[in-house]
Amino acid sequence: MSVRVRYAPSPTGSPHVGNVRTAIYNWLFAKKEGGHFLVRLEDTDRSPERYVPEGIFDIENSLRFLGAIPDAWWITGGPDAPYVQSQRLPTYQEAAERLISEGKAYRCYCSKERLDTMRAEQQARGVPSGYDRHCRNTERAEALRQKRLAEEGKEPTSVVRLAMPLDGVTILHDVVRGDISYENKLQDDQVLLKSDGFPTYFLAAAVDDHASGITHIIRGDDWLSSAPKLVQVFVALGWEPPKFVHPPLIVGPDGKKLSKRHGATQFSWFMEQGYLPEALFNFLVLLGWSAGSENRELFSVPELVERFNLEGMTQHPAVFDYDKLKWMNGQYIRKSEPGRIIGMCLPYLRKAGLIPEAPAPDAKDEVKETYRKEVLDYARRVIPLEIERMKVLSEVTELVGFFFKDLSFPEGYDPKAVTKWMGMAHIKPLLTFEIEQFGALTEWTPETIEQVVRAAAEKLDVKFAEVIHPTRVAATGQTVGPGLFETLWALGKERTLKRLTSVLEKV
Repeated sequence: MSVRVRYAPSPTGSPHVGNVRTAIYNWLFAKKEGGHFLVRLEDTDRSPERYVPEGIFDIENSLRFLGAIPDAWWITGGPDAPYVQSQRLPTYQEAAERLISEGKAYRCYCSKERLDTMRAEQQARGVPSGYDRHCRNTERAEALRQKRLAEEGKEPTSVVRLAMPLDGVTILHDVVRGDISYENKLQDDQVLLKSDGFPTYFLAAAVDDHASGITHIIRGDDWLSSAPKLVQVFVALGWEPPKFVHPPLIVGPDGKKLSKRHGATQFSWFMEQGYLPEALFNFLVLLGWSAGSENRELFSVPELVERFNLEGMTQHPAVFDYDKLKWMNGQYIRKSEPGRIIGMCLPYLRKAGLIPEAPAPDAKDEVKETYRKEVLDYARRVIPLEIERMKVLSEVTELVGFFFKDLSFPEGYDPKAVTKWMGMAHIKPLLTFEIEQFGALTEWTPETIEQVVRAAAEKLDVKFAEVIHPTRVAATGQTVGPGLFETLWALGKERTLKRLTSVLEKV
């Protein structure tokens, strides 16, 4: 049978990185096996804190960003459409009615007040909380229905619960962990259909997985505890459950489940910070999967497709190492075409106000040409100089900010750098010489700039470092950056002379 897998996010906000890892594993497995990858929206929990409609776009955006495009989903449709569960309510309600008619599910009329009292008593006795199966007895359920009808003056609301077997065990066949046994008597009679007519995950997932012919369910191991309920829904409906694959939990450096206390966890944050899609893809795949004996960490997406297999899944928790991700992203930045990185950095420079917005498409040609010469050409010189130090694209504003800002000495200059280098006895003769010699250059290249700087050290009879450092501070306002000669070349002759002259006048 051809492999068919699914990613089934809920619109609760921007996807967690763990959810996105699940999507990647499903996509990789489908690609490796020549199978089918579908994405459906599990939006049946309509509580305000769980239903965030705008989160749907974040789900779509994360998949597009990574290039993990589904073979079928609510955007393109497909043979099993619709792929939004709230559009399939009659299908779930029909399945629930069938289970009731076959004695495999039942209506529960317990009010919220009764359930709250029940749980409080269970907690007081120190026993596990769970439904006491009051309405599993038909006579008691009817008596409770009649009581509420008399009190409320209308037909009371009810939910549909699964009649979980009361003895025996449920076996979960997991590709990663092997067979896991669960005692049925310890499982709750799970709600399948809520009083508002919307299904819970267990009923909707089973119905949709069967209808779509899903062969493998790949999902995080935080679902393991509820797995027997889903298996029993398949059994109750008379269907063979798919194979289960539970990758390991993602944890923080302290070994606890990854959460906001460790740092950002929403995938959109990593996109906004300037992590490249291939770096995030590579990093997330290795959180719980190993390529075997290969002693390497950087894999292209085609290489991961070629090597991916379910046997490579690990069982031990995977630590989300933020520093390692940043290192990996830096590696991918340097492996990328410089033009691509320049293009990806421009939005950060615009947002920081370092460069203006691009002219509108209908702007005059001379306006577009001016923007190209004064903004784009300058950015194309400047940004590549800092690629070696860049770990995330958003750092570009700090790394190249001094190129674009109008520096005025001493405002905007590093105070420590000013104290250390601008008080030297030879600072005025140095700047005077450089301004004169730079101004006389007919070719502005790193090589001609270096010749002037070396000549200054020789003329003033000082160490080369005592020329390099004060020149850098005077031209950039800081002590670190790319090579000085390349920096001055990128700044351009006019900017360099303007800054050196400004410092000479005020030092």
